[in-house]
Amino acid sequence: MGLAVAISGTAFALAFVLTISAPLAAKEPRGLDASSKWLVDFAPNKCRLVRTFGEGEDRHAIFFEQYWPSARTGLSLAGPRFKRFRSKTNTRMKFFDGQEAMPTEPFKGDTESVGPAIVYSSISLSMGAEADQGYAPGAPNNQLDTNFANKVEFVWVRQRGKEVQLNTGPLGDAFAVLNKCTADLVRDWGLNPEEQSKLSRAPVWKNEKEVVRSAVRKYPNAALVRGEEAILRMRVMIDESGTVTDCILNEATVTDKLNSPFCQNMEMAEFDPAIDAKGKPIASYYATSITYRIRD
Repeated sequence: MGLAVAISGTAFALAFVLTISAPLAAKEPRGLDASSKWLVDFAPNKCRLVRTFGEGEDRHAIFFEQYWPSARTGLSLAGPRFKRFRSKTNTRMKFFDGQEAMPTEPFKGDTESVGPAIVYSSISLSMGAEADQGYAPGAPNNQLDTNFANKVEFVWVRQRGKEVQLNTGPLGDAFAVLNKCTADLVRDWGLNPEEQSKLSRAPVWKNEKEVVRSAVRKYPNAALVRGEEAILRMRVMIDESGTVTDCILNEATVTDKLNSPFCQNMEMAEFDPAIDAKGKPIASYYATSITYRIRD
């Protein structure tokens, strides 16, 4: 048994709750209709969009989570119908009739409120759960695509004959609120989100392989023995000289023994600073997903 660590790079609080309404999709024979409005949590270090489906013992939930502006989002689907789903197993996914089902391999997880879950580190409504594409300075890919989100009718997944469909209706309005939330996060970090979206060059991590190797060597043995896997979100603040000034690590999945050493190792990280639209060095951030997987 070995350890694999995947890094998905995307270069680069306020706390209150609001609800927004989105039209319900037409009832589908195999689907669960929404039993709540969308709930958006503007948390200090992340933005979360939640909605429940079904009632009583058949209650399910969808969680979209973002920790920085991105065209992709974390996704968790939870409820009793996911009890027999397996981790890292081919799972087909689609969001509207006529869309070709996309192959994915989610983690298996659990939630206190609605039970077993499948968890995706990063998904795109149009491309599925592929690796992050990276940050392209000045391009409109640092936010969720609300136009495409309005095509959504449901979240449908199928694994080994087990099929679950949650009838969300269009997601454009809900994703617009997530975009606003992540822009507010950037402001809370002391940066201007408009300036950051127009960088001519994002921060460049020059010694990534060296830092990652050091962090993997320090993987807690207790976590390895327990077979603990995890999805973590790391954000590093970088000043005009390319110096790391802060590192924040958030758990996207709950673990018991896995205390990742990545922020300690980021003290030795070396960056070329971001460059603004006028060609000058500017303070910015580097944000990435870290996925711990145990290899058989």
